[in-house]
Amino acid sequence: MGSQVSGPDRVGLAPVPPKDVVLSIRTGKIRPFGGVKGLFSAMNKAPRQGKIRAAPGGLAGDERQYVNHKSPDNAIHQYDPRHYEEWKAILPDREHKFKVGAFGENLVTAHLTEANVCVGDKFRIGPDCIAQVTMLRQPCYKLNHRFEYKKMSSLIQSTGFTGWYYRILEAGDIQEGDTMELIERIHPCWPLTRLHYTLYTDTGNTEAIKEISELEGLSAEFIKLTQNRLSQGTEDMSGRLLGDFAVPWQEYKLVEKSRLTPRVQKFAFEAKDSTIDPQDLHFGRFPHVRLRFGPDAGFARAYSVVSGDMKSFELGIAKDDNSRGGSLYLHDEFKVGDVLEVAKGHNAAIPILSNDQAVGPIRHIFILGGIGVTAYISEITTLEKKSANFEIHYAVRTRKEAAYLDHLPAEKTTVYAKSEGRRLDVAALIPPPEDCRNNSKTLVYCCGPTSLLTACIDMTTKLGYPRSQTHFEEFGGAGTGTGDPFEAEIKTTGQVLQVPREKSLLQVLNEAGFEIDASCLVGNCGTCMVDLCKGDVNHQGVALEDEQKESSMLSCVSRGKGRIVIDC
Repeated sequence: MGSQVSGPDRVGLAPVPPKDVVLSIRTGKIRPFGGVKGLFSAMNKAPRQGKIRAAPGGLAGDERQYVNHKSPDNAIHQYDPRHYEEWKAILPDREHKFKVGAFGENLVTAHLTEANVCVGDKFRIGPDCIAQVTMLRQPCYKLNHRFEYKKMSSLIQSTGFTGWYYRILEAGDIQEGDTMELIERIHPCWPLTRLHYTLYTDTGNTEAIKEISELEGLSAEFIKLTQNRLSQGTEDMSGRLLGDFAVPWQEYKLVEKSRLTPRVQKFAFEAKDSTIDPQDLHFGRFPHVRLRFGPDAGFARAYSVVSGDMKSFELGIAKDDNSRGGSLYLHDEFKVGDVLEVAKGHNAAIPILSNDQAVGPIRHIFILGGIGVTAYISEITTLEKKSANFEIHYAVRTRKEAAYLDHLPAEKTTVYAKSEGRRLDVAALIPPPEDCRNNSKTLVYCCGPTSLLTACIDMTTKLGYPRSQTHFEEFGGAGTGTGDPFEAEIKTTGQVLQVPREKSLLQVLNEAGFEIDASCLVGNCGTCMVDLCKGDVNHQGVALEDEQKESSMLSCVSRGKGRIVIDC
């Protein structure tokens, strides 16, 4: 394993760095992060072109989510890009993740590194900006999520490949290509490598820690850290390094695969690591999981969970006649014993009432088409255990293609088989939201092909159903997220991205380095939402309210018309 630290007696003068050049300036906005519900960060930063203002509050357009990061001492974060090659050698199975920007750095140059940068160093960036080095970055648990490796933050701390922070002493405009030059060195014997060694390896060296605490230019955070070390001893670092959120992507093995219908197969998975945090074990309402599989993990798909928990669960997957390759691969290539990566899906919001929340009698109506049945099996099972009032209307091509029919109570289920001439009439099934016949409130659920979903949305809208009485889910298909090509201009940078017919905006944004988080991939959850600043959009998916569509769009399924302007 690589490390920059050579030993406890390294107290000589640090080398003076050569005049450097700014290779990249990056900023980011606070967004959902790591595919984990409740986790946010501005670590996913995009490159900026042109002049960017650097001031005591940081770079213009850059947001900071953690309260300590909002300090003037943390105005700009720099990372040595040469470390990325070292990381590829340390963690070769994650080689694809180690590219410039991955550590959330604001500033990238060619020659500066922890070994030739000292505490308190003052640099001139461009013609006017003067920045002073304040501290090392203390790696936190969010880096575990960034690299999908639960020991990553500890590994960063042990190697010393941390990067460092600046405060801005004199504000100025900076841009790519600017020179960056050391103009004053006040602590030539305190390179960041020595600071790192003292704080994280030679932790009992109180003389050195006392010296650190008195260094001019040191951040307030590190002054407090070292003073606490002197009075209380070394702090417990586990909270910072591990956090309270489990790393979402875990390996699962296929333990059973069997055919349910001519087009649907059952897939049963078990976690390779059974030590799952109890708070992450169980699914919520309308559960789904995200899968990554295939050559180079090139397929990413989301599927509804039929039963189970995060230790073991069952999926029902239909083979799409016009598959983009995912269902085809799972049906034809993926074998029992094979391993893929799984993350628990999450919904941005579930506004529909639960049976326990409603006041008065409730009538639940499920309108299902084909494999859409899997979206609601867990909800139906829960309602059946509570002896709730519900009915199921299940449309299929033929009765033999009615997957999971044995999971549905026969006395409450009506099957509409096209081969038998039976047609599901949405208008005849959905009553007014307040059904005066028995003074009950009606909740409508639908998952199926686009035509069925559209019919249900149109009917419930016409009848005046509030959002709290409907829940709709798409199950996607070969054309999900594709359509007429358009252009997306990034508000903060002016960069214009071409979104071709065969790709979603989400794919294009991630390929461009914006790393937009996503979960369901079919417009159900809202995780991939970006701000819509200007332009017309063909909105798809069911996660957004009508008023939200005026200022937001779902990047996984919705498409712009001509050119749109977005913020992400």
